[in-house]
Amino acid sequence: MAGETLPQSRVTEARGAGDVRMRVVEDAGDPMVFDVVEADLGAGLPEGMALLTVVPVHQEGGAPGFRLRGVCCCGETTEFAEVYGRPRLDLRQLDSKGGELPADVLSFMQVWSRPKAELTRWLDRRIVAHGDRLQLVIWDDTGYRIPWELFWLDYDGGRSEGWLGGVVTLTRWLSIRTAWPETVRDYRSAHTCTGPVAAYVEPRMTHDHALLTSYHVERSDSMPALAKALREYGTALALVYVACHGEFGDQVTESALGGLPLLLADTMKFLRLRSAATMVFLNACQSGSLGYDTDRFNDRVLRGFAEVFLRSGAAGVLATSGNVGDREAWEMARELFRHMREHPGRPVAEALRTLRARAATLSPADLAGVSGTAADAELLPLLYRFMYVYYGSPRTLVTPDVALGAS
Repeated sequence: MAGETLPQSRVTEARGAGDVRMRVVEDAGDPMVFDVVEADLGAGLPEGMALLTVVPVHQEGGAPGFRLRGVCCCGETTEFAEVYGRPRLDLRQLDSKGGELPADVLSFMQVWSRPKAELTRWLDRRIVAHGDRLQLVIWDDTGYRIPWELFWLDYDGGRSEGWLGGVVTLTRWLSIRTAWPETVRDYRSAHTCTGPVAAYVEPRMTHDHALLTSYHVERSDSMPALAKALREYGTALALVYVACHGEFGDQVTESALGGLPLLLADTMKFLRLRSAATMVFLNACQSGSLGYDTDRFNDRVLRGFAEVFLRSGAAGVLATSGNVGDREAWEMARELFRHMREHPGRPVAEALRTLRARAATLSPADLAGVSGTAADAELLPLLYRFMYVYYGSPRTLVTPDVALGAS
């Protein structure tokens, strides 16, 4: 960032393959529709859940934009009248070296959010109706990489203002194009993830290695090796944890995770994720970014590592939307794992809301009289926490097996 030196970044018993394949088919039922245009969005929403869809459209004159539609478990459906223009708020650009300062990034989000009156009032009605139990799923098919977690809820008295991802339990979803949608786990359902942890951690990230010592861990020495292990049926996993470097670009050849190109990963089937619900934590830069490759394919299919794991059956994917420092990434994982241990019956999405809220005690206006460097030091932890995005059901619980001898 300009004026800022970025830190160094970054169980059940095994079943036979035939038994697992049979269970997947028997449990699948009718194929689900995971297309934002064709799906019956209001069907099956559990109490307390609301869905906001973000669909790409063209404004008058042909400029790219988007429209919103809100659906709530209580039966209310809202078609937003306004066609919004495409914003330039992609965090991988804003937080990059030579990009915007943290204070400016957050100010941009507040300024962009403020006039979205229809959306703000819809969100307010959902909060009034469901209170702390509200679970908001944002199904964004635009590829604009809007950081919805940083949407600023602007209140005129009464309730507190704040960043959306720290005020409500928020998860993401996207249209998943596959011939076999029955392998995708539903964002509306409750999932419980138990079993060991499968992990790849870059050797130099010693702190991340230490985070996993209390769990029963199956370690791989490279990202391709982990991918190979996940492509085979085996013991159900609670968690897949990856700590490494990541790269992202809209063209499929520009994205990689720990040396594994998206070009190869896109067609992989991680069969190990199908036997039971598993959460995936991709603790790497830009690992949660999604985009349309309009140069080579031009097929309106969102691609990225989060989509690959969801398509293979992951119950949820926690990843990043920008460049996160190595230390900050480790701190986020440490806090999340600690919260999971201390609150074993609490969904991951609720834990993320708590961690974001702890960091969200300031806004740029609170630091108006503070010099740029000092303000950035105060706001950078907030920005990093909100860069973590969670795809999947907000009702997913994760309880990894404890290592022998660990307390």
